[in-house]
Amino acid sequence: MAKVIEDVQAILKPVLVKKGFDLWDVLYEKQEGDFVLRVFVDRVAGEINMDDLVMLTEVISEELDSITPDPFPQAYLLDVSSPGADRELKQPQNYLWAIGKFIEVELSVTSFDVDNYIGQLVSFVDDELTLDVFSKAKHQLINIPLTNVKSARLSVSQDRILVSDEDYEWALNKLVHVSTYQKIDGQKEFSGELSQITDDNLVVKNDDDSEFVIPRRAVAQARQSNDF
Repeated sequence: MAKVIEDVQAILKPVLVKKGFDLWDVLYEKQEGDFVLRVFVDRVAGEINMDDLVMLTEVISEELDSITPDPFPQAYLLDVSSPGADRELKQPQNYLWAIGKFIEVELSVTSFDVDNYIGQLVSFVDDELTLDVFSKAKHQLINIPLTNVKSARLSVSQDRILVSDEDYEWALNKLVHVSTYQKIDGQKEFSGELSQITDDNLVVKNDDDSEFVIPRRAVAQARQSNDF
C-alpha cells in the first residue's frame, strides 16, 4: 500500500500545484471489503469549496487512470475531500504551513508527566517544533523533537489567550473577547475589535463603533478569537 501512495503522490503533486492546490495527504485503505483511495487537497491561498472538490475529482481521476503500469491491485473507490478544520499534521510541509496556528500534539514519550500539548506553533526548524503553551497563567515555550510526536493535528479552536503586553500588542485591531471580574456599564462580557491599549485600559470597539474602556485590573480573561 505504501508503494501505491508514493505513486499517487508523485503523479498528483505537480498537477495540483499548477492549479493552485496543495496535496495534503493520501490514504489507501480497505473499508468494508472495498479499497478506498482518499485524497486530501487544500487551496494554496484561500479556502477550498465544493465546486473545487467536484472539479478536482475529475482531474485526479484522469491523472490516476494515466499511471502506467497500473499501481492498484484491484478496483477502488476515489474520495477527494478537504483535510478539514482538525487536519492531521504528518509531513514537514504540514508543520511549516501550521506556523502561527494552534495545534494539538500527542507525545510518544511523556515529558514531566505530560503526554500532550495544545499551543501555538511558533517555529519548525531542524525537525523540532516550538510551541507557545499557556499554562499556570503564563506563556511557556516548549520544544518537541519530531521523533517524539505520536500524532499532531490542527486545533479546532484557534483562540489565543492574552496575558502580556506583547499578547495585547499582537491582538491590536483584531477581534477579542474580554471577561471582567465586575460589571462595567452593566455587563461583564465584551466582544469586538481591540482598538487601543494603554498601561491601564483596553478599548474594545463594537460593530456599531461604540467603544468600551475596560480597566486592565478588571480583566478576568481576554482572548483573541474570530468566532463569536
